[in-house]
Amino acid sequence: MVPDASVLLFSLEKVREVRTDRLGQFAFVDLPQGIYELKVKSPGFKTASLGSINVSDVPVPQISTTLQLESTACGDFQPTVSYPERSGKVNLVGSVKDYSAGFVKNAMLTLTLSGSSRGQSTNTNENGEFQFTDLAPAKYTLKVTHKDYFEVSVTEFWVTPKNLTILTPIYVFRKNEHSVIICQ
Repeated sequence: MVPDASVLLFSLEKVREVRTDRLGQFAFVDLPQGIYELKVKSPGFKTASLGSINVSDVPVPQISTTLQLESTACGDFQPTVSYPERSGKVNLVGSVKDYSAGFVKNAMLTLTLSGSSRGQSTNTNENGEFQFTDLAPAKYTLKVTHKDYFEVSVTEFWVTPKNLTILTPIYVFRKNEHSVIICQ
């Protein structure tokens, strides 16, 4: 039971958010028919995801999910996404960081439409920041490469019909670094 957790419901047309009550329960009312993805997040816990929830004329059964404690030593390497309420074209922005050296410049990011080989690439600027513009609302994967760092792939996430989708920083590790990060 996790009270006041954020529960996000995604489809190509809409993003809805509710909070869990004091018993950890939530409800979405008057959903249009379609396929949805559900994400539940709360500070100190790993984000839980459930995909392919089919809403139709038949009542949807009660859905239950479990949140796992997040390691405070290492953080959650899976970027999270926020969706500000704005109108216009869909853009994706974020940054690439190194735990020991700060921002990573000239990293190449390749954004690919899920289930396709069609993608586009961009490089980070001097501050490790990147931006993809004019994206179609859909599910995407993201790959980060740099000659001095190990490759990082981000699993599927939604880009929605808003004009700005912001990823939390993506962390990379140097190929020649011999230090070890211990998760407790």
